[in-house]
Amino acid sequence: MTSPLTARAAVIDRLASTAVDVVVIGGGITGAGIAWDAVTRGYRVAVIERDDVASGTSSKSSKLVHGGMRYLATGDLAMVAEGVRERERLRRLAPHLVHPLSFVVPTNTTNDRAMLQTALLIYDGIGLFGGARTHRSLRPHEVYALAGLRSGAERGGFRYYDAQTDDARLTLAVIQMARAAGALVLNHAEAVDLQVAGGRVRGVDVRDRLGGDTFGVTGRWVVDATGVWAGRVARSHGISAAAIAPAKGIHLTFDTADLPVQAAVVLPSAARDGRRVFLVPWGRQVYVGTTDDHYDGPLDEPSVTDEDADYLLAAVNTAFGTSLSAADAIGAWAGLRPLIEAAGHTRDLSRRHLVVEAPDRLVTVTGGKLTTFRQIAQDVVDHLARADGVRTRTQTTRRPLGATGRPLDGLARTRQAVSALGIEETLAGSLYHRHGDLASVVAARAAASGEGDRLVPGLPYLVGEVRQAVRAELAMTLDDVLQRRLRVSLRHAAAGGAAIDAAARIVAQELEWDDAERDRQVADYRSRVAVERGVVPLRS
Repeated sequence: MTSPLTARAAVIDRLASTAVDVVVIGGGITGAGIAWDAVTRGYRVAVIERDDVASGTSSKSSKLVHGGMRYLATGDLAMVAEGVRERERLRRLAPHLVHPLSFVVPTNTTNDRAMLQTALLIYDGIGLFGGARTHRSLRPHEVYALAGLRSGAERGGFRYYDAQTDDARLTLAVIQMARAAGALVLNHAEAVDLQVAGGRVRGVDVRDRLGGDTFGVTGRWVVDATGVWAGRVARSHGISAAAIAPAKGIHLTFDTADLPVQAAVVLPSAARDGRRVFLVPWGRQVYVGTTDDHYDGPLDEPSVTDEDADYLLAAVNTAFGTSLSAADAIGAWAGLRPLIEAAGHTRDLSRRHLVVEAPDRLVTVTGGKLTTFRQIAQDVVDHLARADGVRTRTQTTRRPLGATGRPLDGLARTRQAVSALGIEETLAGSLYHRHGDLASVVAARAAASGEGDRLVPGLPYLVGEVRQAVRAELAMTLDDVLQRRLRVSLRHAAAGGAAIDAAARIVAQELEWDDAERDRQVADYRSRVAVERGVVPLRS
């Protein structure tokens, strides 16, 4: 087996010596989608990511794949229809990663109930031919039983369906499909400058943030898909880019013992400002989000503030009769959304995407949302194809993203495999959710290396998945493993506790770290988690 370091060095050599057709800057869900679409249409593709795959917005979302029912209030039926269509498409392409999730919405006035029912009828109508499940009315006692609420459902409520995913794993699945089709992907490498000649962009200069070397990557097209960071490299050349209004969304994670909800719950904010607060079950945890506020702080280190936490907890404590504080949370995350700048409140800004070319051969894409990443990518590659005079159509509407066949069959195969390997059968579902058709292979490798036990008590991750993350999933740091390949940092009060050192030892073996580097990686991981959690304590 080729070592991860040797494989990475080979990618760098190819990037430095071989011209490509498209250089994608940014390894989030948009950049991953563009790489996947372009390479499957025959383009030679390179992806350059400054940090890690999905390390920005794409690992810090609400982890929902949805049509955007709230956009019905603005009359944007086309946007809702696009979201519903892409939601159903992703459920077919990645059934292991994108699965239905029921939402309970309580109502406490006759007017609220009438308005919500009208919106849900429209929402059902839009998804009618996509196989989506329709809403149903709930009586007050049903709402209280499902949601665990103490108040707020005097007029009953409704149950409707969208979908849930692991955003970082979805991004990784798309990147892996692009790699399998021939794309060259390099994370922890920063595009530090554009190569410009004759008014046309010819490529990028890249600095390897792990090795320190700088090299050039030549490409006929450069696509800036860096989200809230869009235009950073272009502006160094005096090139204007699309105006971005970053919006910060934060989420708090609690144990289900504190919030025993049986379905996702949608609550009005306590501020009565028209915004909604979501509570979403996640195994033995439930997360609460999101504030969706305008943000003007450092782009690289958003953090959870007292004001953020208080906003969410006011709604939760009112509805559930609890007295939870930020200190009770067992995890938290903060992320920035790249909204297109316009007048008005952040919550009113467009979630649509924008594709612009300026100067020649530099395409910037920003805006949009997780659910519609595939359509955004298609629009970008359509733009390249038209300019190239090539008649080609996207292939991504029908290519599976890591799982084939019925999810129940895949889950049954995984259960059979883990049982035969002596791994806890209760972990089969989570293994299939993360790895799809490779779940049995991952389990077998873990068992063969004596790493088939849980990494962290109470969380559904195998010790062997740490090694898998480095060998096969592009993880190059401890943070890559515990924040994104495995979501330990979001779901555990001590961000892994003793498992942090255990994971660090495995990664050190794979990446040939000495003791000093291993200790530095542990310290860096803890520091990153603490900064992001902000007012939520990182327990020892």
